[in-house]
Amino acid sequence: MNTSLTTIARVLASLSLAGAAAGAQAFDTAWADWTTKLSTTSVSGTLTLPSGIVKVKFSGPTLYFSQVDAGATDYWVSGSPDAYAATGEPTGSDLLGFVGGTDTQVYKITFSKPVTNPVVAILSLGRNGVPTRYVFTQTPTLLSFGVGFYGGCADCLKVKRKTVTGTEGHGVVQFIGTFSAISWKQPDYEFWHGMTIGAPLAGN
Repeated sequence: MNTSLTTIARVLASLSLAGAAAGAQAFDTAWADWTTKLSTTSVSGTLTLPSGIVKVKFSGPTLYFSQVDAGATDYWVSGSPDAYAATGEPTGSDLLGFVGGTDTQVYKITFSKPVTNPVVAILSLGRNGVPTRYVFTQTPTLLSFGVGFYGGCADCLKVKRKTVTGTEGHGVVQFIGTFSAISWKQPDYEFWHGMTIGAPLAGN
């Protein structure tokens, strides 16, 4: 085989491996069913996993709005490249919506029992010219990102250490390990962005 053919073979092999890795990344996911607005800053719900039902609760300094009822706008409709390819789009229209701008205060989602490798789906974080951050206590891994309900782009959501930054960012991050809670700060004001939480069926 000559040099050029060898190079082509190596490129094709690497692309094949990349495709296999991307395909292997996708996994079946259970998403939180947010059911009850406890107050203007607190919402509760459930996460149905193979091991049983886990109660979930959000609490924080501000909550712009929450969707807990069927029939609301489904903001999780995605585009191409698919922002939620790693997990599939969150089911239903449940959503926690924020505007941020609370630099020192903590937002928190707690689980009634520990959950392994939870994921957070992110909607419309920031916009062009207005980068907006979620600064987590735990370390997120970026699984998939791309075009979402409000547009965006293939690299509009980024992770650096414990910070997720969006400029019209849509996508999924994961926290590797077993957790009783996920917490973060929202230092930047931006109108508006949202999230929900889920977990892989495998391992839970």
